[in-house]
Amino acid sequence: MKLIAFTAAAVVGVALAGSAAAAGPNLITNGSFEDAGTTGPAAIMTPWTYTSSFGTDTTHPATIIQYNSTAGYPSGAFGESIPTAPQISGDPDHPGNFAAYFVADDATETLSQTIHLNPGTYTIGFSAYIPLNGFDNSGDASFTGEVAGQNLVTFDVHSSGLPVQEWQTWDETLTVATAGDYLTQFTYHSGAAPAADVVIDDVFVVAGNITSSAPEPAAWALMIVGFGGAGAALRSRRRQVAAAA
Repeated sequence: MKLIAFTAAAVVGVALAGSAAAAGPNLITNGSFEDAGTTGPAAIMTPWTYTSSFGTDTTHPATIIQYNSTAGYPSGAFGESIPTAPQISGDPDHPGNFAAYFVADDATETLSQTIHLNPGTYTIGFSAYIPLNGFDNSGDASFTGEVAGQNLVTFDVHSSGLPVQEWQTWDETLTVATAGDYLTQFTYHSGAAPAADVVIDDVFVVAGNITSSAPEPAAWALMIVGFGGAGAALRSRRRQVAAAA
């Protein structure tokens, strides 16, 4: 009886395992900002394109900072230790040791790259974090996260209601009907000094709906066969017991 139960469970387990879509490569290059292996504004590497329009503050462009560091700018978030971003389900890249940090006052900055997508379904997303020292500043900042042409979020740091010092993730599936180049862009616009800050990481575009946990039709078929086989074996076992009696 134990063997029968184990066999049925194994069939169901195999079916469920086979139904989970495997994540392909991240189509965003350097989506976790690890390629430079170091910190500072110069660590924002191609194919990311950085643009800026500064007002009064020209000395704090967007930079790459190290996690869990109390270093000052440009290697850290002005002494505030930023915890490592969580691994996003479906993102094949790991958060690693570094993240991108928007911090300039009275400025508009963008970080972008363009990728080519063919028709199909994709899973897209990224994570963002609001540091406490920036949130406590009197000036506000707005932020927009757009991945593969989809606006995933737009918020003002002070009025968004988003938790401070907690990573937030936005992800969704995207259906591409027409092959072409699709823009991923993060836009940070800060008010008067001192203004709020934003940290980002885990930018990804992956082919397929990798967030789906529903079994595929073939998996359901395997499950039905498994349950049917278990039921038939159980009935046979009962008949053998009855005959022996």
